[in-house]
Amino acid sequence: MTFLRRLALQWALLTRLPLPASWVPPGLDDAPSLSWAPLVGGVLGLGTGACGWLLARSLPPLPAAWGTCGLYALAGWALHLDGWSDLADGFGSGRRGEALREVMKDSRIGGFGALALVWGVGMWSLLLAQIPASRWPLALAFAGATGRFALCVAAWRGAYPWESGMGRCFVREYRGAHLALALLLTAPFLLPFPGGTPLSLCGAVLAGLGMAGAFNRRMGGVNGDVLGGTEVLGELIALGVLAS
Repeated sequence: MTFLRRLALQWALLTRLPLPASWVPPGLDDAPSLSWAPLVGGVLGLGTGACGWLLARSLPPLPAAWGTCGLYALAGWALHLDGWSDLADGFGSGRRGEALREVMKDSRIGGFGALALVWGVGMWSLLLAQIPASRWPLALAFAGATGRFALCVAAWRGAYPWESGMGRCFVREYRGAHLALALLLTAPFLLPFPGGTPLSLCGAVLAGLGMAGAFNRRMGGVNGDVLGGTEVLGELIALGVLAS
């Protein structure tokens, strides 16, 4: 599978922005393609940040940031937010093992999930509003790539004992060489903020390792919800570094 076809596969999986059908290979089960997630996240963040900058020309920073968050979610971030809220419901249930997995697979959102969703989008918007609007395109490219790199770290460290599920091939077959490629594809989006890069990358690595370790113990492995929740956490850390 070529570079462009793997990129198209991740684009189709992680965004709602359409590509010609002939560009996307059949199936979404190529583990090495997960390494292209930071590239997709960086491009998505760059485009969303540009739209946000235009909003900020006619709106105060905080409403413009909330509007940008809405655009970002519509473009594809909602996939990760779904995992974020499912993780909160799972933790809130106090269950372990397969019972925990069943809570997270439930399509209905509970109180913990709703609270996490409000807190996540609210914190994302508040942090973005602290950054000058002229920097939003580069800042969201930075955060989008860093958050997806955290997701790759969780896939690398995670176990996947189940026989079905969206995360099956990505977690089971993801190797250290794939993670190194993910870091390489993340790097271009980090260049505009050299001062924030070390702390953000450390935060992404810790988020990925922490999430994978926690759910390997509590649930027996890492599924798609854990990957999505890890991305949100990694992105919030990156925005927090840039806003400080």
